[in-house]
Amino acid sequence: MPSRIHKVGITVTIHDAIARAQNFGQVSNAYVRVVDVETDKEIMRYDLGEEFSIETALIVCELYRHNGEWKFSAVGSGFEGGLRSLCINYGLDVN
Repeated sequence: MPSRIHKVGITVTIHDAIARAQNFGQVSNAYVRVVDVETDKEIMRYDLGEEFSIETALIVCELYRHNGEWKFSAVGSGFEGGLRSLCINYGLDVN
């Protein structure tokens, strides 16, 4: 990872959620996981659950650099507005 990168967000969105009238509350048994490809060992797993009744985008977790080491932070934050809202949260220009 280039040294200029300090944070990586692990996110998930529903494509065309508004047009399709979908949200994460309608998704059952969904999860996101990070697996070490060398050992095939699951490092992290986040079960989405059904509590996100209006959200169409989620930040599952973030990996961030702290004192030269990568750290993990569980987030579990949801957004209405899909990918656009998610990008705005990270300060990205979505014009």
